[in-house]
Amino acid sequence: MNTTKIVVTFSGYNSDAINEEIEAAESHLSDFDIVEIRGDVFDALNRQDHASIVRRIIDKFKAFDKEIIYTYRTSGEGGKGSKTTVEYQALLLEVCKSMDIDYIDIEMSVGKKIVQEIIETAKTHQIKTLLSYHNFKETLDYDALMDLLSQMNQVEGDVFKFALYPTNGEDVDTVVDVQKTAKAQYGHKVIGISMGELGKRTRVLTGDYAPLFTYGYISRDAAPGQIHISELRKTLTSL
Repeated sequence: MNTTKIVVTFSGYNSDAINEEIEAAESHLSDFDIVEIRGDVFDALNRQDHASIVRRIIDKFKAFDKEIIYTYRTSGEGGKGSKTTVEYQALLLEVCKSMDIDYIDIEMSVGKKIVQEIIETAKTHQIKTLLSYHNFKETLDYDALMDLLSQMNQVEGDVFKFALYPTNGEDVDTVVDVQKTAKAQYGHKVIGISMGELGKRTRVLTGDYAPLFTYGYISRDAAPGQIHISELRKTLTSL
């Protein structure tokens, strides 16, 4: 039995694009388990409008018993977010305090002190923490990745995610190997992704290699190598 949950990423940058994604997702409810709201794509909106769109998505899909991840992906980790570290910290703390979400994505690159503060606030509000690391330039070696996961474990994150750019098949193999080792060591809480076409197989791993979540799209891909959620569900169900 496959235990990987499928996450559909909403990355529309305005109301029309978001409405398109909502309508498409409503017609594919059986193809995903979790909605990821990419707050960084709303960066041009004021605080009130940003909150309004996030709450609309939450209210719509909580009604279908879908879990919600809130992510603000900074430009340094491949997103569209331009907030400073201080602004990023303030936003995530506010989201934890005011939004009915299940997971908050926290980038490890903001530093241990800030990560710990956001984790503490999230726990206070019964929100799980998804600690993440993205590298669009290279794939770290095996030992460096295991050290990264050890750091995520030390600060007591609930989910560990790493996404890396491969330059060859060996890089993909490294991610697969780390995924298996880390899952055995830390339990079913690890998400290892090798990006792009080269790393697509890491999005449909099963058995001892299966990630906790795999990310797909409904209208437009939000990351290199993402697969449409219908194809993800079909593939994972057949394996």
